[in-house]
Amino acid sequence: MECLANCNRRVSAAILREDGWSYVFGDLAVENARDLLAGANLYAESPGNDLPWIGLPECLKRGLISRLPPSASFSEPAP
Repeated sequence: MECLANCNRRVSAAILREDGWSYVFGDLAVENARDLLAGANLYAESPGNDLPWIGLPECLKRGLISRLPPSASFSEPAP
């Protein structure tokens, strides 16, 4: 995506996993496509529900904007 409402940090991308945290990255360039795929594969292979920091490409470490908890952690509001 071009900005994900994060336009001052150039090209942005998100890595999502149904049972885990979601991550938003910015300050990316076309040249970072392989790094983004490497980060997604690292997360897919991770036994936990958190993106491993060790082995994560530097552009993703520097470009981390936010992380969002798994949707299962949100509960329905009381009536």
